[in-house]
This record gives sequence, structure tokens and C-alpha cells, in this order.
Amino acid sequence: MTDYQLIEPSPLRKLQMSRTSSLYDVYLGYLRKYPRKDAVLQTKDHILSQFPTSIDEQIVCMEFFYMNDFFEELSVITASSYINKEAGHLYQVILSQMERDKKKNYLDELKDLHFTHPSLRCLHLFTLVYSYQDLKVFTALDKYLDECDQALQQVDEPLMYYYLNQRYQELLFYHYWKTNNSILASRYAYKMINTEVSPRRKSRMHHDLALCQLFNGYDSSMESLLKSMEIAEKHGHLRFLQTVKNRSLPFISAFHQETEGISTTDPVEQAHLALARGDYKKTQEILHSLPSLTPFQESYLGLAKGNREMLKHSYHRFIHEQGDYFFAQLPLAYLERI
Repeated sequence: MTDYQLIEPSPLRKLQMSRTSSLYDVYLGYLRKYPRKDAVLQTKDHILSQFPTSIDEQIVCMEFFYMNDFFEELSVITASSYINKEAGHLYQVILSQMERDKKKNYLDELKDLHFTHPSLRCLHLFTLVYSYQDLKVFTALDKYLDECDQALQQVDEPLMYYYLNQRYQELLFYHYWKTNNSILASRYAYKMINTEVSPRRKSRMHHDLALCQLFNGYDSSMESLLKSMEIAEKHGHLRFLQTVKNRSLPFISAFHQETEGISTTDPVEQAHLALARGDYKKTQEILHSLPSLTPFQESYLGLAKGNREMLKHSYHRFIHEQGDYFFAQLPLAYLERI
């Protein structure tokens, strides 16, 4: 399937669309003439040369910037006086949620917001779920799933629907992953990977898929992780690449006890690697120095001490504190190693 066909709605969806944005027509035209990367850049320049005034067009343009990783341009636009205030504020919140050191969670503020525009209402619901996920409350989509689906079906512009549907598929991946349905989660991950998404999003999806494959074997997990690292390196996403090398790579390696040549500057994963290598004293020294333990860290310490009650407690914490039924399997797997 060609790039321009990916963003075109299905014949049935097209019947339900009441309009198309001028951006959709422009972008579709560029995709028919150029490779996707060039079409994206051409469309970006088009938007910046004549930014629209109507709210419908502004929303589609801001979503285009976000989904194609033009975050600096989006940040400037959301602060402009000619942007619809409701739409601009919602995208400012979304950009803030991406910050590396998130000092604020916008959940309470988002709960007080209400939108009538179909696209903003759908985006608002997704953003609520993102805020819950930032707090590691992974059961949030259970509450909003039907509402999100209904809101998505009300989006009546093809490019906005395409991008919001991508977001929805991504949420479904996380939902099925954290509810420990890794087979269904993987299907949604591959659907995302095979659509027209930015390299940043594709790299992160391969990364999360690698974690989703953790209990399916070392090779399955590492195949996706190496693909994530390859894409990140190719496109210069060096900070993300460094995080993967220092956290996810040693985490997967340590769990599967495949640690030869693996090192990290992250103290928690240093403890995890020591655990995999049988150096229980070092694991305990590192973890006892921490002011408090996450469920992951409690699992490591429980195995290092041979403490079955600690591992059982970690299991319950994963479920009751985070609603994370997937990683709740970790302390159960470590129980079998005692």
C-alpha cells in the first residue's frame, strides 16, 4: 500500500465524513508526488507559510505537527494569539506531558475541561488516559474505553481521524499489554508499526513491543529492542537510545540471565545485573541504599534475599497500586527461581 493510500479513509468511513480539511488535500497531493519524508516536510512548510484561521483547520495542523514530531513548531504555534485558546491549551498540555522530567501532572485540570468540538473531545479523552498512565494507573482505559471509541467515531475529518485512530490503536496496545494479553497487544503494536508514523513513534513502539515480549523468550524480546535502537540511532534520537541502553537492554538481559558484555550506569539495573550474575550481596547493597522501593526493585531484592513474602508483596503491589497485570508476572517468575 502506498503512503497516500494509508491516510485515505475506507469507503465506509468516507461516507461518514462530512468534510475534508484543506491540509488533507494538500498532504494527500504531496504524498502522491513525493516519498513520505519529503511530503511531510513540504506540508510543514505549507502550513507555516499560511497558517489557517478556522478552528477546524488549526486543530488538524497542530495534530499534523505533533504526529510528525515538529514539537518546536507546535510549541510556538500554541502560544500564538491567533490560535483557538481551547485547542492551543490542550496541545500545550500534551507537549508538557512529553517532557523528560515531568514535574506536573495535569489530571485534575483535564478533568475540569469540557469540549464540544468532536476532534478536541476525542483528543481530550486520550489526554486524560495519558495522564493516568504517567501516574502508572494502567486501569484508566477500562474506565474510558467505550467513551474514547464513541468519541473517535464522531471525528468527521479524514486526516484528523487517521491520526486520532493511530492514538487509539496505541492506547489499545497499552491496555491489552498491561492487562496481560500480550498476543492481542502485539497485534495492535504491529498495526501501529506498519502505518504512516514518525520514526520516533516507530522506535518507541518497537521498544514497548520488546518489553511486551519479555516472557516469550530472550530472542523475541531482543529482536524488537534491537530494531528500536536501530531506528533511534538512524534518526538521531540519541537521548532515547541512551535510555534504552541503560535501562531496557540490561533489564531484558538480566531477566533472561544473558548478561555477557552488558553494563549500565543506572544503579537499579546494576543491581538487576548483579542479581542475574548471582552477586546477591551487591544487589542488596544497592537496593538497601534507596529511600523506597518500586514493585520492580522489591522483586529484585526479594529474589536476592530468597524472601518469598517480599516477592508476593511485590506481585500485589503491581496489581493494586498500578493495575499492571503484565509485570505482576515478574515476581512470580522470580518465585520459581528460589
